[in-house]
Formats: sequence, C-alpha cells, structure tokens
Amino acid sequence: MINPRSLIRALDKHWEAIERIVALGQEQIAYERDELLALLGKVYVHESGEQRLERLQQMVNTELLIPMSHSNMLQLNDTVRQFVGSLLHEHELGLSDILKARIVDIKDGLEQLHRALDEHDMAALQRGAVRIDNQLRQILQQLDQDSHAIQAIAERAKSADERMPLARRYREVLEAFDRYILPMTDLMDTGAGGSFYPLLEEAGRTLDALAQKLAVQGGLYSHQLMLRQVGFRVKDLRNKGRETLKHCTNTLMPLREEMRRHNHLSAAIALLLGEVRKKGLRRALPADRLPLWRKERGFLVSIGPELLTLMEQARGYRAKGVEFPEAIGEASDMPMERVDEDAIRAHLQQALPVTDLLSWLGEHYVHYQDVTVLRLYHKLIRLPDIDAAPNPEETRITLKRVAIRLHSHRMETHEHQIK
Repeated sequence: MINPRSLIRALDKHWEAIERIVALGQEQIAYERDELLALLGKVYVHESGEQRLERLQQMVNTELLIPMSHSNMLQLNDTVRQFVGSLLHEHELGLSDILKARIVDIKDGLEQLHRALDEHDMAALQRGAVRIDNQLRQILQQLDQDSHAIQAIAERAKSADERMPLARRYREVLEAFDRYILPMTDLMDTGAGGSFYPLLEEAGRTLDALAQKLAVQGGLYSHQLMLRQVGFRVKDLRNKGRETLKHCTNTLMPLREEMRRHNHLSAAIALLLGEVRKKGLRRALPADRLPLWRKERGFLVSIGPELLTLMEQARGYRAKGVEFPEAIGEASDMPMERVDEDAIRAHLQQALPVTDLLSWLGEHYVHYQDVTVLRLYHKLIRLPDIDAAPNPEETRITLKRVAIRLHSHRMETHEHQIK
C-alpha cells in the first residue's frame, strides 16, 4: 500500500513527468517503458539516459507507476491519478445517475434520523447525520468536477482543427449535452417533476425539526450542532446545484445551437442544390427570387494575334497604306468681318414679329459668312427687350456652305405677346 508521505515526496520530485502522464491519460490507459523514457527525455532534457532510467525506476518503486496485470506495461497509480487530477481539475464528466443514487441514500439517511430520534438512539443519530453529510460532500465535489469537465469539453471543441467537419468537432459537446445537461435539468427541476430540490427542501425542514425536537428533549448540544451543520450544507448544495447547472448550460448551449444552425443550413443548401440539379436554376428558383448578382455570361471566341500573323504570311497579305489628308488652316486664313450689330438690332426691331430668325438672317444678310450669321443668331435670341421662343417644328436651312436642322426661334415684342 502506498505511503502518504512517500507519495507526497515522490510527487514533488517527479511532478513535471506525472503532470504529463496525467494529461496523456485522456488518450491512453498504459505506457511502454520506452515511451515513458522518451517522455522523461522531453521533460528532463539535461539528464542522461542512465539518469532517466533511474528516475523511472524510482517512480515504480514509490508506486507512482505500477505494472499492469498480464502485461509489461506501466500505468499510473489510480490514487495518484485521482489526487493529481483533482489538483489540475482534470476530470471526466460524471453521470447524473450517480447523483440519483446519492439522493436515494440521503432519503434513507433522513429516515434513519427519524428512527434514531424516536428510539432515543444518539449513536444512530450521529451515524445518520454523518452519512447524509458524506453524500452531500460527494455531490458538491461531483458538481465542481462536472463544471470543470464541461469547460474542458467546450475548450477542446473550440480549439480543434477548423478543417475538421463540424459534426466531428462538436460530437463530444452533443454527447455531453444529451448525457448530462438534459438529465440534470430534469433532476434539478424545482417543480413537482424534479427530485433534487424537493429532496433538499425536505431535508432542510427535517433537519431543523429534528434539531428543535432534540433541544426540547434535552439532547446534547453537540448533537444539535451536528444537525444544524448538516442543514447548512444542504442550503449550500441547493445554491451550488443551481449555479453549476446554469454554468454548464451557458457553456454548451451556444455550441449546440451553432451545430443545429449549421445542420439546418446544410440541409437547406443540399435540398436546393438537388432541385437545381434536377430542374435547372430557372425552374428551381423563381426569377424574382434569383440573387441579384446572377448575370448571363456570354462566351466570346477570338483569334489571337499569333494566328492572324500566320494567316497573313500564308496568304501573302500586305496591308494597304492610306494617306491621311493634311490639315487645312482655313479658319486661320478666314478674314474677320466688320458687322454693325446696332443697325442689325434696329432692323430686327422694325421687322418684328419674325417667325424664323435664322431664315430672316439668311435672307437679309446673305453676304456674311456662315460663322457670322450663326454668331448673330445666338446673340439676337438673347436680347432682353425681345421675346424669343423656339418653334415646335424642326426646319432645315441652307446657308452658303453648311445646312442646319434646328428649331429656329420666333422673335416678337412683349406687347405683341400680350395681345
């Protein structure tokens, strides 16, 4: 049997290696000697091979590692594994059925207290109180371990390889939710359907009543104090159970909902792709529901310049040279005309109303160049004392060198427009 003092000293001496072995315990049951020597080589890098072999033998002699039955492999001592696991919060998720069994034992303990008090058997009363207290301690410890185990499960799911399928990454999360959260939710129900809270409420009332009855009967103060201490632990457990369930649910619920949304989305996409594959995009999706980014894409086939060059060489093609005309400086050679704009404006005032201004200019000032006539036209339609309005019908007017299609303006005085 392992000596507690030797165990503590051995753990202090080989703690780094034991910590690694406990972490590997989630994947392995036992270890080959060469495997453990390789692990020691990674932890104690400055030690020689003989020193690592001596360290491994010390771990076996102090019962940190024990031989596995019917095998030459070594395994971690279960006591060491539990102790180190408690210190490192490395726990496996517990079962709700274990809590149910403990609840049944608490009920039996309460009946034992009643019988002991009726029979005035104080020794039985002490044993019943200790029995209930031990079960309450075990439940508190399990709830604490389960909380850490749930947190570890969520962390492993989040830190797993993102390229791994989501169903495989979250498999442990879904199993933990179905195997632990749902049964615990039913168990912790504060209504008539639950068994945890109603029992704790009954236990609290029973312990208070027994302590009061014991005080009336003149029982020892130590016995009354024991019952009250158990009652205090019952109240602590009620709060701890509610907080643990809330923490575990809040940790796993978002991951479970993410997995569900992913499954629904994958199923919808697969169904839609199946419809598109069978019926085609236009029949599977109504035109008004097609995504806006969908556009018809045309395919153009063109001949590359290398192929055109080869064809030209094969057919003896020669490009024809085209000579572009030289620029004519006619505008610069055009002489400037002297125009008496005041006389033309007075002439227009006398001729009003004029139905077609450009035709009127072409008729009376035909001796001017086309550029001059057009400049006079644009200047006269902006006179402030004459109203100018474009004709609704388009007309074609031929000047000396150019012909123009326009809605020529009608010119008239203000008085004429009022009439």
